[in-house]
Parts: sequence; C-alpha cells; structure tokens
Amino acid sequence: MGNPQPKPIESPKMKKILPLLVALAAISAPVSAQTDLGPLNLPAGTTTLPLFEGFEVAAGVIPPYMAVTELDVATLLPDPEAWCNIGQKAPCLNPFNGSYALEMGLIPGSTNYHDVRNALVLGIDGTGYTGSTSMAFQVFDEGEESDVVDGVWISNDGVGWYQVYGDWTSLPQAWTYVTGVDLASTPVDITGQFYLAFVQEDNFPYLDLDGVGIDDIAIPGRALLTSTALAGGAYATVTIDSTTAGGTATLLASFTGSGPSFYGNVQVDLSQPIFTIVTIPTDVNGDAVLSSIVPANLSGRTIYLQGIVSDGINSNVTTLLVDTIL
Repeated sequence: MGNPQPKPIESPKMKKILPLLVALAAISAPVSAQTDLGPLNLPAGTTTLPLFEGFEVAAGVIPPYMAVTELDVATLLPDPEAWCNIGQKAPCLNPFNGSYALEMGLIPGSTNYHDVRNALVLGIDGTGYTGSTSMAFQVFDEGEESDVVDGVWISNDGVGWYQVYGDWTSLPQAWTYVTGVDLASTPVDITGQFYLAFVQEDNFPYLDLDGVGIDDIAIPGRALLTSTALAGGAYATVTIDSTTAGGTATLLASFTGSGPSFYGNVQVDLSQPIFTIVTIPTDVNGDAVLSSIVPANLSGRTIYLQGIVSDGINSNVTTLLVDTIL
C-alpha cells in the first residue's frame, strides 16, 4: 500500500459526479501479450454485444458469463481475504447506481494487510456485431498504487492478455466516467468469442486506502447523464453530455426498475411503465440541459433516469442514473 496520498473527496452517492472524461489517448496499450495475470477463472458462458452491465440484473448472483478470481499474490492460490464482490459475498458498499457494483480489494475490515489479486472476467461473443467497440465505464479508485496487472484486459484464450486500459493510479477518489477504451486496439479478435477482465492488486481493504469499484460497463460507450440533487419541490438540473450536435435528447423516467425493456424500438435500462419527461434539442456540442422543479409528491421515491439521443437516423441511450428523491 505505501503511504496514502491525499485525494479530493466526493460522496459516492453524489449524483452530480465529477464530470471527468478520462482520455485513453494518454495511456498506451502494450504491443505484446501479457501472460502473467495468474490463474484466472474463466466463465462457462458468454453474453453478446452491445453490452451494458450495471450488475443490477445479476442482483448478487454471478451469472454464467462472469467469473471471479481472488488470489494471494505471494502464492497465486485462492485467498479468503481477497475481495471480488458483485453482491454475492455481502451488500455492495458504494455502487455508483442502484444497489450493486464490482468491488475489488482486500476484504473490508481486515487488518491482515497483504497483497491480493482480484479479477472479474466476462465472456463476450461479438459474432455479428457491427457497432462501435469503444467501451466506457464508471470507476472509483480509493487509493491504488501501480501494479503491473492493474487495469482492463482482453484475451481470446484466457492465457495471453492484452491491456486496453490501465492502471488505476491516475484516477481521483470519486466515481469517474472513463470513455474511449478501444477494444479493437489489440491483436485480440473481438468478432467472435473473447474475454474481458477487470483486474486489481493491492494490500489494503476495499474503501480503506485501497480498492477499485467498477459500475455501468457499456459497449459501445454512452453519453453521460448527470443531475444535481433531486429533492421534491426544488429545482434540479439534468445534463446530457453527448457528441450528437443538432440532434434531439429525450429524457425518460421509471419508478419500477432498471429494465431492460423497449421504448419504441430502442432498448433502454428502464422497467415499464416508462414516462417521457421531455424531448429537447442538443446544442452545437451535443449537450442538452433541463432545469425543472421536481414534483413535491415524489419525495422518498426511487427514480431511474435515462436519455435517448438521436440524430434523426440513429438513436443511442445515455448512461442510467438511479437516485432516491429527497
């Protein structure tokens, strides 16, 4: 772990998150396969593209297209104090959205400080997918130091891994939206079945000087939807940050869950019934902003917000925001 460095503090439940879009261009992917990630468990199944993984549908049960690995770094044997949790071990401590996220670190509360290695591997089948292979995700860094295995990796065989993002040390101590992670930037063939791994290594407990949280993984990446605090009877501002200039943005809401379901012919991460709040134009930068009073009778209710951005031909969903109205 070493000496923790001071970092800006952001509440993990604060929905006006740090609008920091971390540019992948500053991080170079290696040119040769990484083969020492250790004996990672591989999933028996696959999921398909496009992909959105917010861990809410899994609801604490590891699905067939995921596998977790928890190792002691010194021995590369399973370690009961390693912590790779999507809710299957204990309730998640600080999800970006909803009740679930990926947590990686030493087990919370431990004082037996030692290096552990955690990995979540997703099996993905890209057969027939012709869309963008740029990935985005939310990440929370509690104070990681650099380790060679840290980051996001892809592989065809689960043995030879190529890094597409890493490590975690450049990130603030706040939920941060990472965009532009190009899965097509390595020799790995992503037109068929491949593996995607999120890996963390360090020696202090999750959310206690170390640990990495991951939420809302999206392939392709999505426009970012954020909001100021939602309080009944008070003004709130919702912002959609997209790249679709001169288009339209439709803001949707649900009070029943995170789907998936369809709004017209667009699949959204909202459960029926879905309410249309407003459709507004995007500006020359692709942004759309709505300021309005939150109805007072909604206080205490959990709301699921998502947008659809359209250029008149193609329609794409934004990130999902889940919050409880004050």
